[in-house]
Amino acid sequence: MYLTSRFNNKNFRIKFPLHVNSENWDETKQRVLVKDDEHKSKNELLFHYEAVASTYISQCLIKKIPMSKADLENALFGKIMSDCYFEFVKSEIENDATFSKETKRTYLAKLSKMKRFRNKVALSEIDYAFLMDYKKWMIESGNTENTYNKDFAIIKSFLNRAINKGLIEKHDFYKIKIRTVDGNREFLTMDELQTLRKIYAGYLDDAMKARLQKLCDDEKLDQTTKKNVRKLLEKGILHEPLRKALQTFLFTCYTGLRYKDLKGFLFEHIKGDFIVKKLHKTKKEVSIPLMDEAKKLLPTVRKSDKEAVFYVYCNQTLNRYLKELALIAGIDKAISHHCARHTFATLTFDGEETKIEIVSEMLGHTSVKTTRIYAKLLQHQKVKAIDSFNQRLNVA
Repeated sequence: MYLTSRFNNKNFRIKFPLHVNSENWDETKQRVLVKDDEHKSKNELLFHYEAVASTYISQCLIKKIPMSKADLENALFGKIMSDCYFEFVKSEIENDATFSKETKRTYLAKLSKMKRFRNKVALSEIDYAFLMDYKKWMIESGNTENTYNKDFAIIKSFLNRAINKGLIEKHDFYKIKIRTVDGNREFLTMDELQTLRKIYAGYLDDAMKARLQKLCDDEKLDQTTKKNVRKLLEKGILHEPLRKALQTFLFTCYTGLRYKDLKGFLFEHIKGDFIVKKLHKTKKEVSIPLMDEAKKLLPTVRKSDKEAVFYVYCNQTLNRYLKELALIAGIDKAISHHCARHTFATLTFDGEETKIEIVSEMLGHTSVKTTRIYAKLLQHQKVKAIDSFNQRLNVA
């Protein structure tokens, strides 16, 4: 779509960042017809561009200055939009107020990753062949199916934006099926959870002290971690950032809150012995009983009901601290904040009398099918336990 303007016997033709199919266009009114699903937003954009162009022309007449295509484009768009995929995505991320800081950080990380594959690519160059080459590169780099599918979903969303802005006419994602598979939902056993609980409380048994001493003697361990381990061994006190990270991790093990819901967890959401909160992802209100261990983790002082209950680190920092805590505790698992949610689900569901619908409700799942994944995980764990038992019997 183009804007055509005439000034001082000169014609200016500027491409609009807007795509409209010819059957959805009213040539007389110069507007998008209602049968286009996005007709309201597109017509609002057209009104905006008309107003900006009219203002620019009026200013040129009033100030008696020559009108130029470059100046008009700058007035309309701020700057001429580039065909470069990286520049386009970066601009979208910077200018979309609906993106949270975490979302922006994720998208920028995905952008940096794609730059490592190819440091320059035009929007029009992201075709089926490019995507298959990128997929191959991601797999060879160790990315799982869920990871590269998530990357594809993000790329597709930005290409859809480019189509809506008239920068490209189509993309090749109709040739690709983006799907999510059941990944490795890491969770802690009760023994592992109890170990972290003891570390948080500063209660170190002989086995834990022996382990910490061994870590102190490990020449390969970095000095910062050694210092933190030595403080825990000698004084029974965790380094404060580690303690804060473990506090929020344990609280999630006892409540199942997602990361964003934990960040948005205010004192006003505590109603007696329950957490009553509308979840960020599903917009569904849940009611989660506060078990005694969860209550012990709550701050004893509050300034107002609107105050955040916990200081929650950004995901990257939190997961870095959790990695160090797993090392200290002797837990040979790649734990993350979401691992705590999985722990809550599996340990809560472990009791035979606990109904799947109840666990699903507390987790805020929109479908019981999602919760049943944990039942499959537990079944798998039982099979592994029996196999191990059987092997030991055969050895004996």
